[in-house]
Amino acid sequence: MKNNMLDILLVDESSYIVFQVKNALANQGIKANIDTVETVEDATTYFRSKHPDFVITDLNLPDQSGIELMKAIRKEKGNSKLYVLTHFTIDAFRDMAILHGADSFLDKANDIEKKLPDMIKSYAA
Repeated sequence: MKNNMLDILLVDESSYIVFQVKNALANQGIKANIDTVETVEDATTYFRSKHPDFVITDLNLPDQSGIELMKAIRKEKGNSKLYVLTHFTIDAFRDMAILHGADSFLDKANDIEKKLPDMIKSYAA
């Protein structure tokens, strides 16, 4: 956290999901710099240069799986929190994400408005 602003990297190709996440955090008064990228390659490069407080990634990305992103940054993640935000909420995907370093696994359909802001607030407190 720099200058009382959280640094968040949101990895998702959906402009609607990006809008929803930004709106949900703003509505809860969360002060954050939210940068967005759409690919594992761009996310890995961004992460290695900025080390944001949070990485929020989808599993289904244009170039690779979000699991590949987790594998790429897992050893370097330090204090960064890694959240998966996806429509693919079956237990096998959840277990795989947790195995590869996810701190939390969230459902795009149900968790953006309430659960995600609450989790970020608890981290920032």
